[in-house]
Amino acid sequence: MIGFAVAVGTVPAAADDELLKTQPFPGQPAPAPTPPQAPPKREAPPPTAPQPGTAQRGDPGMMGMPWPKSPEEASKTLSNLYAFLATTGDHRQAGEIGAAIERLWRLSGGDTVNLLIDRAELFSSKNENDKALPLLDAAVDLAPDYAEAWSHRAYIEYRLNNYPAALGDLRRALALDPNHFRALDGMAKILTQMGEKKAALEAYDQLLKIHPNIEGGETARDELKKEVEGQGI
Repeated sequence: MIGFAVAVGTVPAAADDELLKTQPFPGQPAPAPTPPQAPPKREAPPPTAPQPGTAQRGDPGMMGMPWPKSPEEASKTLSNLYAFLATTGDHRQAGEIGAAIERLWRLSGGDTVNLLIDRAELFSSKNENDKALPLLDAAVDLAPDYAEAWSHRAYIEYRLNNYPAALGDLRRALALDPNHFRALDGMAKILTQMGEKKAALEAYDQLLKIHPNIEGGETARDELKKEVEGQGI
């Protein structure tokens, strides 16, 4: 917590000194009274930006729902948001809902595991994926029931060109949360790169049922569908 220091004020000047300052010298006219001044205008403090990972009732991605205060509330809120995500026809609104869902995913991880994930992401942003991987190994060991830990490790394994390991982790994430659209998106892309086009098409079909407006999803699915149908299903 941040403490507050209490400032000690100075002792006011003596009353006699103040009197000398306000009285004229002998033989001089008294100074004209100073007209009263209007009090300074108080400005409203600037709005405070919300902290990462928080949301209020007015958050557009929360669809009017309050930020959950317990795991039970979080689970119910996620179910409702997944339903909105699957049915909205507004691409912008879908993006806002998806972002709110991703914030809610982090609630079940706990501070220690989420810190490991954040540090791994920092290494990954510097293309130091070999340093990120041990942090995510620790994350999945500490929280094997946390889908985000598996999903993030899968991404690092993908960056390290270890596609089979990445697919294994994505399957673990989806076993924990079948609606984890980031895991499905990653799976579809990896399967496509591996040449497993029919399996990739199935992943895209499932992804678009959950998040029909995910960026690039429909285009990738349609292009892949043409290739698969050309091969004969």
